[in-house]
Amino acid sequence: MPQHSHSTRLYFYSLLILLIVVSPLRMTTAAPSAHSPGNYCPAADILLITAEDLSSSLELIMRSRAAQARGDLAEMVNTLNAAGAVLQQATSRGAGARTALLIDSVILARPNENNQQLLTWFPLLHSALLALPDDYAQDTAEEAVGHAEEILQGDRKGDALEELKKARHFLTCDGLNLPLQAAIVEQSRLFFKIQQHRKPLTTNDYDKILESLHNAMNFILDHSKNAIQ
Repeated sequence: MPQHSHSTRLYFYSLLILLIVVSPLRMTTAAPSAHSPGNYCPAADILLITAEDLSSSLELIMRSRAAQARGDLAEMVNTLNAAGAVLQQATSRGAGARTALLIDSVILARPNENNQQLLTWFPLLHSALLALPDDYAQDTAEEAVGHAEEILQGDRKGDALEELKKARHFLTCDGLNLPLQAAIVEQSRLFFKIQQHRKPLTTNDYDKILESLHNAMNFILDHSKNAIQ
């Protein structure tokens, strides 16, 4: 039996208890295919680490909602802000996710940098891709990044950003990434609403972010069963 199997079981039992308090909606996904984008999912050990991030963010969201209910504005804002930081951390778990974030950075830099400035990022992108396991997703992502580089150099026609987005999608895990990104968007929306002094938050305003966290954790539980046996 692995050394940490007992503590891992206890961790997941705690996680299941947390899931009970969230709306029991479940996300359904298509059967994964090694040759389709969005199926570059982390191994069970990485998913377990991501689960720690998600359970921490869920606890912070629950504390924020409880603070809202009792009118403690400072606690509500601080815990909601902390939850956002933990959610961002969760997006970087795994080599594929980290490389996808690097591609995101290049995409976000596009409006503010010329082609020559963008091209300085590509050696780093290639190095990150070469560090990934040699499989179809890695090959496809490397090819797309190469096409983007050629377009920016003027050696190929096409849309460099679309090629980068294609590469990114082949390095992400839709079953985990989509609800995680939805949670990040909702956290940002709630925080912006507070900063703009609009209509005060209610406990119902937290429903969407809790649903997204619920879906993300369900995915992890479904894909980490062997690790907790």
